Amino acid sequence: MPLPYTGRIQPLGRPVRIRTVALVLACTVEIGSLVTAYALMPTGARSAAPPAAFKVVGLRSRTIAQAGREATAALITTPSPTTTDTPSPPLPPRPAPRPFPFEAGVNMLVYGNDSAFAAKAAAQLDHLAQLHVNSVAFVFPIYQASWTATTVYSDPVSTPSTSNMRTFIRAAHQRHIRVLLRPLLDEASLHTAGKWRGQIAPSSTGAWFASYTNLVMGYAQLAQAENVEIIDIGTELDSLQSSTQQWLNLIASVRGVYHGQLTYSANWAIWYPSFGWALDFLSVDAFFPLAVPVNASQQQLVAAWGQWVARANGFGYSYGKHVVFTELGTTAEVGSFQQPWLWSHGTGISMEAQRLYYAAACQALKGRIGGMYWWEYLLDPVPSATADPGFDPQGKPADLEIGRCYS
Repeated sequence: MPLPYTGRIQPLGRPVRIRTVALVLACTVEIGSLVTAYALMPTGARSAAPPAAFKVVGLRSRTIAQAGREATAALITTPSPTTTDTPSPPLPPRPAPRPFPFEAGVNMLVYGNDSAFAAKAAAQLDHLAQLHVNSVAFVFPIYQASWTATTVYSDPVSTPSTSNMRTFIRAAHQRHIRVLLRPLLDEASLHTAGKWRGQIAPSSTGAWFASYTNLVMGYAQLAQAENVEIIDIGTELDSLQSSTQQWLNLIASVRGVYHGQLTYSANWAIWYPSFGWALDFLSVDAFFPLAVPVNASQQQLVAAWGQWVARANGFGYSYGKHVVFTELGTTAEVGSFQQPWLWSHGTGISMEAQRLYYAAACQALKGRIGGMYWWEYLLDPVPSATADPGFDPQGKPADLEIGRCYS
């Protein structure tokens, strides 16, 4: 052991002291952020064991005809659905892919097969390109007959045809816009029983997954043929998320025919499913409530996002993946950002409330998550946008905020 130094210790110069203090403070802030994210992360997301299934009462429907869930979101524990999983060896870990640059995205919700589909798609994509959008989620409906049904299918009238999907994908790529393909379980047949997609309980889980896998495989083959960058293998199917092996089997099947990236869009109010490790990145539909007054400023909204960013990134730390918000947005109504998942608040139209939410979300999220996709654009824009209280930002001040955010 060397002898201790007994000479005179020279004081550090002022620049060195400042740099040292700055370094210590930076490290302290970073460690504090990680601790906060871990603390806010639900217990189930910290362990490898799959959590129990959960449902959220009052989450909004994404269907145009079935709008208006108005109950307050409340986390309620429910029994896991009966599964018929056949034990099989787990998939080998997949190397983390190189993430895309920030996914500056929007959701394009498309129902039906308009005779002018190609022209309307081109016009909307031109508009999105002007807003510097680099990723578009093509969202389309799929169906099942009831909340206990085991067959999932596309509808020849309401589900866009393969030909129209191909037209949209190619038009997006011509404009250098990436495509995220998102089949979304429509809720019209579920509402008759007071259910939504997060509460389906197939009479045979194995039969449901067989049908669902068969449907998704067709879209995966289309995606591979058209060089689609990302497939979303499911959205907010809360009650089935505990069927881990079934989801792993689905992921393995899709990877057999499709070489792009895979994700799953989880409901914002529950734990991320335990099959997340087998995905390329994690996605959350981010309709987080913001605890701010009705007349909140942009900075108050930015601050309110803090705990939710930490929560989402906590999932990312847990699985070693980056996180993307595949849905976020709010209606153009007074105070809508307090409960952004609701289709209607009945508080009166406010273009400024929606604009503030968009501006604050961009300020709070850009650079802290892997991307964001605004909900929602339609093939047919709303005729009188400034008189419309809905989600669609096109023709409203929020539309301009997207351009500012993504520029």
